[in-house]
Amino acid sequence: MDNDTIIKIENLEKSFGSLHVLKGINLEVHRGEVVCVIGASGSGKSTLLRCINLLEEADSGHIWFDGQDLMDLKVDLNGLRQKIGMVFQSFNLFNNKSVLDNCTLAPMTVKKIPRAQAEETAIRHLKTVGLGDFIHADSRRLSGGQKQRVAIARALCMEPEIMLFDEPTSALDPEIVGEVLDVMRNLAAEGMTMVVVTHEMAFAKEVSDRVVFMDQGVILEQGSPKEVFGNPKEARTREFLSRYLEDKME
Repeated sequence: MDNDTIIKIENLEKSFGSLHVLKGINLEVHRGEVVCVIGASGSGKSTLLRCINLLEEADSGHIWFDGQDLMDLKVDLNGLRQKIGMVFQSFNLFNNKSVLDNCTLAPMTVKKIPRAQAEETAIRHLKTVGLGDFIHADSRRLSGGQKQRVAIARALCMEPEIMLFDEPTSALDPEIVGEVLDVMRNLAAEGMTMVVVTHEMAFAKEVSDRVVFMDQGVILEQGSPKEVFGNPKEARTREFLSRYLEDKME
């Protein structure tokens, strides 16, 4: 595995009972790359992301992160997991804590960073996501878009090497989707390595270096946005994209 490759997945398999969700997935992600994963619901996109972050344990195969096999029982999973930021559909904030406390909790408890330093980092990232005026706000009083931006800032406070986004805008009202996507655009522009499961095709087309189309547990097609959106090779990809475009026209 070369230094440029941050994640390498080989022959990844995952089933839930009799449901075979991931069927021999092979994928590489390079440092500084933005990979968008698209596909119909139930195609295995979120499960793939959760396996990378070890929220789900794969049945077989290999996931190398920073050259270490996450499937190896001897590997320091907690240490490696700290380097992988994750943003979920539902924001998963601690409602009983302020915005700032949400962002400082993990660095202080997991990385043992002193409070003053953790707060300084948190404030910097909250300003980055446009929430400089909400540092001491009650998390419960925020809009969905603000909560998701706090969730992104919280993940950044761990100084991750890669960010995983699982449908980060699917729980948001349409008019506030843009504010979250703008934050993600800025992260991409700054060179953050990102794997984004999304149904926001315009975002995938504009921001990703590579688009991965999943269908029924396999990677059916991948390539540059120009290739996948402009000239898809597989009939299933064409069908998915044409149906998506029809939905948008209605």
